[in-house]
This record gives sequence, C-alpha cells and structure tokens, in this order.
Amino acid sequence: MLILNDYLLLAIIILFSYAFVLFLIKNSKKKFLSNLLDSEFSKVQSFHKKPVLKIGGILIYFFILLSSLVFRDLSLLRNILYISTIVFFFSVLEDLKIKIDPFIRLITLLLIIFFSVKSFNLKIYSVQFYNFDNFLNSNQFFSYIFTAICIVFVINGSNFIDGFNGLLGIHSSIIILILGIINFYFGNFELLFICILFLICLTIFLTFNFPNSKIFLGNSGSYLLGLILAILVILTSQKTQYHKVYPFFFACLLNYIFFETFFSFFIKIIYEKKNPFYPDKKHLHMLVFSCFKTHVKTTLSINFFYILTMVIVLFFFSYPGLLKILFVGQIFLYLLFYFLLINKKK
Repeated sequence: MLILNDYLLLAIIILFSYAFVLFLIKNSKKKFLSNLLDSEFSKVQSFHKKPVLKIGGILIYFFILLSSLVFRDLSLLRNILYISTIVFFFSVLEDLKIKIDPFIRLITLLLIIFFSVKSFNLKIYSVQFYNFDNFLNSNQFFSYIFTAICIVFVINGSNFIDGFNGLLGIHSSIIILILGIINFYFGNFELLFICILFLICLTIFLTFNFPNSKIFLGNSGSYLLGLILAILVILTSQKTQYHKVYPFFFACLLNYIFFETFFSFFIKIIYEKKNPFYPDKKHLHMLVFSCFKTHVKTTLSINFFYILTMVIVLFFFSYPGLLKILFVGQIFLYLLFYFLLINKKK
C-alpha cells in the first residue's frame, strides 16, 4: 500500500514532469527543439494544421527515468527502464527527422526486443493452444522469438493508431487501468504501483494532448507506449498464470492494437499488392474520422466501443471458452465497422 512518503515522492515526480513539458513547449521555437516540431502537413497520416512538438516520447522516458531513480526498490520498473532506454534512443531518431528505411527499422526493433526479452526472461508461456503451448515451453529459443514478434506487433500497432489527439493515450490508459484492477485483485502490488505510475504519466501527457494538442507522442512516444503495454501484459500474465487468468483475456485486451497491425499488413500484401511498411489512410480510426470530421468524436467513439467489450471480458477472465468467443467478437466488430465505413467512403 502507498504510504505518505510515497505520495510526496509522486507529487514531486508529477510537478517535475509538468514543469519539464511546459519548459519544452515554451521553448518550442528555439533552435535546439526545431527538429522535434511536426510541421509536415502533407503526410497521409497528418490531420493537424500548425506545428506541434513531438515530445510525448521524451516525457514518457523522462517519467520512467525519474520514477526509477525515486523508487529504487521497484526492480520491475528498472527492467522496464533498461528496455525502454534502448527503444527510446532508437525510435527518437525518426522524431528528429532522421529517416530510417521501414524494413530496416522493423528488423532492428525485432533484434532489440529479442535480446531484451532474453535478458529479462519476458517469455509468453501460453496462448491457450495445447500443442503450441508445449512447443513454447520445450523450445526456449522459439519462445523468445515468438514473444519478441508479439511485442513488435503491439509496438507497431500503437504506432499505427497514433495520430489523433488522445486516441492512443486514452486507449493505453484503459488497458493499464484494467491491468491495475487485475493486479490489485490478485495482490500483485508492485505491478499495481507501476500501473498507477504509468496512468499518472499518461494523464500528464493527455493534459497537453486532448482535446487540443500542444504536444504529440511522436514515433518515440507510440513505440514506448506499445512497449510498456506489451511488457505490463506479459508480466501480469506471468504473475496470474496460476490464478486462471487465461491468455485470451490478454489477447482481448490488446486486440485492437494487435489486429490493427495484422489486418493492415494483410490488406496491403494480399489485397492491394503494396509495400506494407508505408503509411496509408485506410486504418479504422481514419475511416471513423472521415465520418465525424473531428478528433474528439473519433477518439471517444473508438474507445467507447472498446470499453464496452472489455467490461464484458473482465467478468469472464477465467472462462477460456467464452474468452475465445469474445476475442472473435471483437475482430468481427472491427471488420464490420471497417467495411461499412469503406463502402460509405466509396
């Protein structure tokens, strides 16, 4: 449980984080921040009309670093810091307008995550398919590869759905809140406290991003958020695997982010015969935006439907058969809205 000293330390971290962001916003026109201004309005995924600082990743990394220094007894948070450091310094290059070929970026990210997973034993032990689970547990190298690929899917999915004010920030907050509830229920208080820390971090970010944007997440922010979500899900899964919190609960939790990547790759490669590594305007949130014409309605409507499905999922976290049905139901809803909106747009 939190004690008075922890509350004071949290207050200091919050004040420092707010002051840090305000300092960067106030000096946004200075030369040392010029490369972090998003002023490319012609990009297919751009919907803003004035330059905005891409410092969400810097804020998240600063918050993790500060929290790790203040709460030194949180070993899990230190592990997250080590992995985040490598991913942050790699992904922030894009925010600094240093272009990296998408395929090279993907392979590099996969290698970074693979060695991080191996170093900190962040393995996925079960996907609720018996023969595959046996193979995962009997072949350690494959389990690390499989886990790394899953994490990279979540990171890329986070990057795909980023772009509208609050969409990824609010979606990530909902996921972390649900993970916090699960960890509280089963008494995993270290993970619960880490979830609280990240919820505070996202609240600070959303203060400057939603509904009006003074800052963006940038590539570094969306990559870090995807990484954090994947790590927290794996850690929670490891801590609750003996409490009958089945893998498809976590699959439902990350379904929107994960399926966004999978479906986008499928459409581009199989149907459109295009390079899957380049952006387009055919993601679900962009199609929803074409109907509403506002960021706020797009963000709130997508997350509203997500919350509705997850409220049901929360009640059945220990029912594997029902979880599989709910997982398929989420995909059905995604495809239903997607094709309805595609036809409407045409």
